[in-house]
Amino acid sequence: MNTKFRKSLPGSKLDYFDVRAAVEAIAPGAYDTLPYTSRVLAENLVRRCDPATLTESLKQFIERKRDLDFPWFPARVVCHDILGQTALVDLAGLRDAIALQGGDPAQVNPVVPTQLIVDHSLAVERGGFDPEAFEKNRAIEDRRNEDRFHFINW
Repeated sequence: MNTKFRKSLPGSKLDYFDVRAAVEAIAPGAYDTLPYTSRVLAENLVRRCDPATLTESLKQFIERKRDLDFPWFPARVVCHDILGQTALVDLAGLRDAIALQGGDPAQVNPVVPTQLIVDHSLAVERGGFDPEAFEKNRAIEDRRNEDRFHFINW
């Protein structure tokens, strides 16, 4: 984490990263010309980028260039049903391959918090005015997809 543009929020114990100051140090007036998404990406860089490459990385936004790849450090990754499960299968396969080579499979983990959203799974078998419809449908779904849910929980 960078500290050069980290500042205390007056009247509190909180800190913030002054992205405007970081951008303006490179090109005065440039911050106000950046699109919102570029400001979000710039904040991520000011917070997490290697100080040695921060200026060049920020110039990519300021000058609207695509000459360099810039580092991206998402705070969280949200995976949806199908692709998220595919990513879990890839991680499991990678862990198996590492173990076969004598390595420690526990070292294969996402580097940022990841959430898997499974929201297209529930088939409705019971409905209407049954006050226990949710519990009954959930029990059916758990029985049908026991292996899948066990793998996801792993």
